[in-house]
Formats: sequence, structure tokens, C-alpha cells
Amino acid sequence: MSPENVPENTEKELVGDAARSQLPLSHRLGFWTNSFILWGWVLVLSSFLVGGLVGQVFPLKLSMPIILLGTLCNAIIGVLIGSAAARTGYSSALLFRYAYGRKGVILPNVLMGLTNMGWFALILNLTRDGFVAQVGAEPGGTVWLASTFVLGALFIIPAAVKIRWIAYIDWFAVPGFMAIFLLVLMHVLNGAGGFSELWQKWYEPGKPIFIGFDMAAGGWLAGVTIIADLARFWRNARHAVIGIMTAYVGLVTVQYWGGAIGAAHTGEWNLFLISSALGLGFLAWLALWFGAQSTVQGGTYAAGLAFSAPPIPMVRGQETTRRMATVGVGVLGLVGSFIGLDKFAMWWVQFLSWVVMPIAITVILDYWAFPEKRNRYERADGADTDLNPAAFVAWIGGFIAGFYIGGNEIWSGLLSSGIVAGLIYYIWMRIALTQGGTESGTT
Repeated sequence: MSPENVPENTEKELVGDAARSQLPLSHRLGFWTNSFILWGWVLVLSSFLVGGLVGQVFPLKLSMPIILLGTLCNAIIGVLIGSAAARTGYSSALLFRYAYGRKGVILPNVLMGLTNMGWFALILNLTRDGFVAQVGAEPGGTVWLASTFVLGALFIIPAAVKIRWIAYIDWFAVPGFMAIFLLVLMHVLNGAGGFSELWQKWYEPGKPIFIGFDMAAGGWLAGVTIIADLARFWRNARHAVIGIMTAYVGLVTVQYWGGAIGAAHTGEWNLFLISSALGLGFLAWLALWFGAQSTVQGGTYAAGLAFSAPPIPMVRGQETTRRMATVGVGVLGLVGSFIGLDKFAMWWVQFLSWVVMPIAITVILDYWAFPEKRNRYERADGADTDLNPAAFVAWIGGFIAGFYIGGNEIWSGLLSSGIVAGLIYYIWMRIALTQGGTESGTT
């Protein structure tokens, strides 16, 4: 039965959140509903902890401009990928296949899915540790174990149901989180004697400035690279640009700054510990949990899309496949929680830039730099090849450049990986397309 002959109620059941196909206009969300989902995604503990990490290493006179440059970089990447998603109706996993190929898309899908589960584990551990500290339980005990599973399940369930359930939570989580943010900020500034006192506080930076940039940009780089999973629910690219800019240049920047201010005053980068040091109690933890919930459920949703898209086999239907994949990646996140990824937080946010930036720049160039390729995005069957070596060589080159240059603190690993990957991909593809071939340069 063709799509135009499928009754509307049956089509909704079959398509669901369109894990394996273009999202129909009838399934798009209003501007404010989708914006609240994105704002809930970015209003989270991880934004404060990345800002806190930068604030631990750099005094405010350096950390605040570093943060602004990092979030502006994220916003530009997010706008370019998000606009493409709003125009095409594709999720990240379906966008990536045009650059990497129908089978080659497994690489970015697996990398981005596991990256999201890394954040799942990191934020779950921080949220759980904050709860355990509030109730005075022993780490590793029964309460510690039970809270890990309960919080993890709460992160997974709305993501497995559908995106509208994420919106239902975010409508009250976003205002609640903003309220506690302002409360924490006021307590910090009062305790510090005002912003000017913290602004004048100076200590020698513990890292080069470009490493701070990598930390600030790397913290949300994975989020903007998979922004298509949310941006496709906007009805047009203009809505996507407005929503993404307010989220990253606005809300993320303010949160990063708040984390840096808290770290400058308390010396802590974990917002739960900052709140505890300020004596804000269990209410602060509850509001902060809303932020963790609104973000991790979004990340779990995105990871589920990545692992339910072609060439992964479909089970019964799109929605069944997506829900099974979402629960599966949530279980992986729980495993990462017990491994203890929060112990590697500072290294993790830098590592993300080396892994993710080559994917982001490749997808951006594929859609925006090559009009002849952009026309192919309207085809229902996706990319013209199973495997595009140009994308793989670009990713390998970008990762090596970022790992070596950033790892040895020679310069920005994020920018190095993006420049190297971008040059490799653009030159290869321009030659291939000029010769009239496909992505791989063959006829």
C-alpha cells in the first residue's frame, strides 16, 4: 500500500517518530513546543559542569570570553545542520548516510550513539551522587544502587515512548531549572561579595587558552552534531535558526558562565556539590534533576534513532525498532555508569571534539557546499553509494590531527580536526563531482 493510500491513523502508527524515513509535515511540532524540547535539552547539569571545568582552569576574565567563543562555534554548527534537517525532515542518522553511504553510515551512527551514552553515564553518576549525598547514604550501598537504576530508568522511559513525552516533561522542567539556576547564581554572588570581586580574582591558567576553547565547544559539540534529531520537528529552517541560536548562544552560554562563576567561588565544578556547599538542600537537587532528566532523555532518544536507522534491520515497524534500540542504548548507558565515566570528565570533553568535529564538518560540507549533492537529499532511497571513502578518510585524518595537536596541546584539537577533515572531504568530493562520478569518484 502506497503512503498516499494509508489512512491517517494507520500512517501515524507506522511512521511514529520516523526513525527510518522523512518526517512528514503532519508530524512536525509547533515552534514553541519544539523549542522547549531543545531548551530542556541544553538546560542541564552538564552545561554547568563544563563551565565549571573551564572556570577551574581559567580565571573569569579568561573563562567567560573563552566560553562565548566555544558556544558561538556550537551555534554555527547547529544552525547549519539543523537547517538542513528542517528542510529535509531527516534525523541525524538519515542525514549522515548521504556523506558516508548507505552502509558506511554505521560509523557516525555508532560513534554518535555511544557518545550520547557516555553523557548518559556521566550525568547519571553526578545526579545519583548528589542524591546519595543529600540523603546521607553510603556510596556503593543499597540506596546508591537502587537510585542508579531508578534514575536511569526515568531517563530511558520518555525517550522510548516518543518525543512528545519529552516535551511534556520539559514544559515544567525548563522553568524549574531556570529558577534554581538564578537561585544558585544569587547565592554564589552574595557569598563572593559580588561579581566584581570574582572578576578581579586572578590565578594562573592551568591550560593554554585554546584547550579551554576545546573544552567549551566540545561539551556540546555532540549535541549540535545530532541536532537534526530535534530540528527536523520544526516546520521550516527559519524556526530552526531562531531556536538553535537562543539555545546555544543564549542558554548554554549563560549556564557555562554560571558554572564558571560557581567554580571561581567554591573551587568545585560539579553543580550538585556547589549547591551543597551553598546549603541549598534537597530542593536544589530536585530542580537540578529536572535539568538532568530533560537532557539525558533527549540524548537517549537521539541514540535510539542512531541505532534504529538503516542499515540496522527493522523489527515489525519503525516505532518498534526505535523503541527497542532506545531501551538497548539506555542499558549501555547504565553499564557506562558503573564503569565510572565521570572520573574522566575533563579528558572526555576534549576527546569529543576530536571524534565528533570531523563528522560535523563532513555533513555540513556535503549539504551546503555541493548543490549537486544537496539535490539528492530529496530522494527517498538516500545516498548513491553503499560506502563513501572520502568521508572515512576525512574522519580518520581529522581525528588523527585533533588527537595529536590537541592531545599534545600544540593548538586547538577541535579546530585542527575540523580543518583537516574539511579540506580532505571538500577536495576529494569536488574532484569526484567535477569528473561526473558518485561520492566515491567512480561512474
